[in-house]
Amino acid sequence: MTKPIRKEIAIFSQFYDPEPCAASNRVASLARSLANRGHLVTVVTGMPTFPKGVVDASYRGVRRCIDYDGAVRVVRRSAPLAAPGALGGRLRNWISLALVLAWAALVELRGTDTVIVSSPPITMTLPALVAAWRHRAAFVVDVRDVFPDMGVRLGVWRSNSAVARALGLFVKLLYARAAIVVAVTESARQSILARGVPAERVILAPNGFDFSQEIKPRRSDARPIFEVAYAGNMGLATGLDMVLDAARLLIDRRDIRFVLAGGGLDASRLVARIESERLTNVRFLGVLSRPESLALLSRADAAIIPLHGGLVDAIPSKMFDALAVGCPMILSARGEAVQLLRDSGCGIHVEPNDARALADGIVRCLAQRESLERGAVAGQAFVRENFDREHIMLGLARRIGALA
Repeated sequence: MTKPIRKEIAIFSQFYDPEPCAASNRVASLARSLANRGHLVTVVTGMPTFPKGVVDASYRGVRRCIDYDGAVRVVRRSAPLAAPGALGGRLRNWISLALVLAWAALVELRGTDTVIVSSPPITMTLPALVAAWRHRAAFVVDVRDVFPDMGVRLGVWRSNSAVARALGLFVKLLYARAAIVVAVTESARQSILARGVPAERVILAPNGFDFSQEIKPRRSDARPIFEVAYAGNMGLATGLDMVLDAARLLIDRRDIRFVLAGGGLDASRLVARIESERLTNVRFLGVLSRPESLALLSRADAAIIPLHGGLVDAIPSKMFDALAVGCPMILSARGEAVQLLRDSGCGIHVEPNDARALADGIVRCLAQRESLERGAVAGQAFVRENFDREHIMLGLARRIGALA
């Protein structure tokens, strides 16, 4: 058997461990898979700011540092503009970090054979393109959200707006430069193909679950209070206002409790809503570590997975977490996420953006508690067989390593 050629690979990402988000988990898994195959991997990123919107205390005041994630070298640079908890502040942070990392791509990287960028944010493609040009490197784009489609579906901009048209043109040029374009769902893959990218250059590498993590056993007792949990980012795509609306509808049900954990753009506003509306059936835990989030799902009677109804090409990574720990799901979404729920048989589906439907679904879950728990056991086997992240990323790493 021919031994794989050792390559120097640079990965540009806005997010990386210890930031607790799906993007960080995905990029870290790819970086480790590449390193495990003998490649020299450098992740180029910023100081950790997610989800609180400020630089993590252990990195505060640091302009540049090098960390190691096993064999993966992590080069961090600070952005000149901070990232306060508002969309405008985050945009300034993304742009300023992109400019800083573009400079790092010119002066810091040496002998790079392959450049990978994970997007969004789309701004991170700037330093990656600079690095690919500077080093005449093969270029790989990992597309977690298809632009400008996602912004249009979320109502951030109109499909015929100048912003959408400009982004569409830029993305077309970006894909044309790429040796490989990676999609996380089949419908996203179809959207990329529709932009004229040859099929042989578009790879499907879905999200999944990293089974090297500790999974706590599910509790076997049925408590008097039925606890539904949400753990994850609190932003535009999640629709957590609908969850609070459902909590208000169920305020008189003493046997049902909501537990929310996470942070992000909407976190402070949601906390204010809980307090001002006196939603005594809602507990807000704040930001949890990855093990703590999984432990929360292990204890919960059901996981709420809300997704904006327009995002039909997205599968929330929270679905894989719930499947892996054996927690039944209440999915409020459309598109591919619904098909995954049906395939796994691990929960119920309700229409998105409909608080009454969600409230009724929670009551239905309570009534079907025992049968849903049995389905969740089968769901654990399903996700291990079909969405083992290590296996998925190993296949992607092989394809990237084979680039000329």
